[in-house]
Amino acid sequence: MAPRLAQSPGDPDRISRLGVEPFDAAYGAGFQADDDSPHAVECELVEDTRAFEAHRPPAGQRPHRLAFVDGTMRTEARLTHTGAEGDLRIGLAGSWAAGAVLVTADAPARFDRVAVGRTAIFTGGYVVALPDHRDGWRWEPYAVDGADIEAARQQLQRLMRDAESDIAEQLCADGWLTVLDGPLHGIRHRRGLPVVGYVKTHHRRMLAHEHWTRVPSLAVRERSGLFAMGDDLYGCYLRVGDPGPWAGPWAGIARIEMPAGVGLTAAIEAADRAVGWLPDFASALHRDARAPVNLTPIAGLERHLHHLQGDARLVLRAVREAVLQRNREG
Repeated sequence: MAPRLAQSPGDPDRISRLGVEPFDAAYGAGFQADDDSPHAVECELVEDTRAFEAHRPPAGQRPHRLAFVDGTMRTEARLTHTGAEGDLRIGLAGSWAAGAVLVTADAPARFDRVAVGRTAIFTGGYVVALPDHRDGWRWEPYAVDGADIEAARQQLQRLMRDAESDIAEQLCADGWLTVLDGPLHGIRHRRGLPVVGYVKTHHRRMLAHEHWTRVPSLAVRERSGLFAMGDDLYGCYLRVGDPGPWAGPWAGIARIEMPAGVGLTAAIEAADRAVGWLPDFASALHRDARAPVNLTPIAGLERHLHHLQGDARLVLRAVREAVLQRNREG
């Protein structure tokens, strides 16, 4: 029997397909979960309760006052602390930054409410303070339980996410339609706050298998039906742009989240509006390795925040000098 060839991407009966992810390796691939992952969560469809449907809302007018919120974090040095009795604790020195890009129809986009923090985090529940550096570098001390350095990294991530959530809540309360890059971790408790979460990396299957496998069939400016993510959030998938013929099936797919407290009807309306204008901000393939899902305002904000975090080489030198100073002072 002659071998069967893989068919074209448009054929729903294709047996296989190779893809090249557009993501830079440092950010992870667009889809990183195995279909049979033990972390899969089958969320209940609440809009299309019988079958998966693709929704194509009419093109919508861009909101007049838009805010995009994001944060960055960086581990800048691995640290150790040896106690008087020889017990060893590990930690890290790192930084985080968060801020917003404000976009209106009658003015250039601008950065707003930017915050930057630097910290030293040790494991074992033990706080170790680094002295302030003469050039202005300073590290806020934190301690986490356990001995795993991953716990310290997660604490650094929490600091960044808390700052993101505070900025998003402030802007939303001030009347800006606010898009938070990432899941709505810190805003779940504000059930009626209409912040939109924008998630571009998919770590686990979130729908029943028969629905999940239909998500990559979405065309640009189409979305799935809404599904309930527990009692806190509604979500849906959308394709924000064309990633190119070389990309994998999940490239170009993002998930948006909305607090369930706004109500299902309002959430459906918000999802339709978002699908109408979000693709206008999709990044270009020749400018961004994470195109098209990394939105252009977010990409610009990330570059600005990385700049504000400082040169990593200078930071490492400052950490080393602070450690030497502390050792000299005992």
